[in-house]
Amino acid sequence: MEQFKLRRIWEDVLEMEVELTLKGKWCAVTVDEYVTGADIESLVSTLRAFNARNGKSPETWALDVPLVHVSLRFELANARGTVRVNIEMEQMKGDGGDMKATFSFETTMGQMDELQRQLSAFLACETDWVESLRPE
Repeated sequence: MEQFKLRRIWEDVLEMEVELTLKGKWCAVTVDEYVTGADIESLVSTLRAFNARNGKSPETWALDVPLVHVSLRFELANARGTVRVNIEMEQMKGDGGDMKATFSFETTMGQMDELQRQLSAFLACETDWVESLRPE
């Protein structure tokens, strides 16, 4: 089971519509939103910094667009390379279907490297989806 999924739905020169799904043990949350390449590049940079320090310093990536807030905090859960990803997601569509979720899941440092690689390929338009961060 992949705990992080990102799918490109549509794109033009300014932005892209993506569907982001994050899965914990007991829940899954999906948001469909418009983002820029810079938003995704910021996530890649956050992962690069986390991976370069072997997880010794927690790193946080946040996406704040008008109707959606997503925050991913990456930190070591133990000395064996287990990584905890703390998630806060909020979607405020104003149609009575607003959503707010806070949860976490665990993965490994190797999976973090793989996510960084897949996101870089996504940005380069080599693929339209990312499926990563499997629990181990």
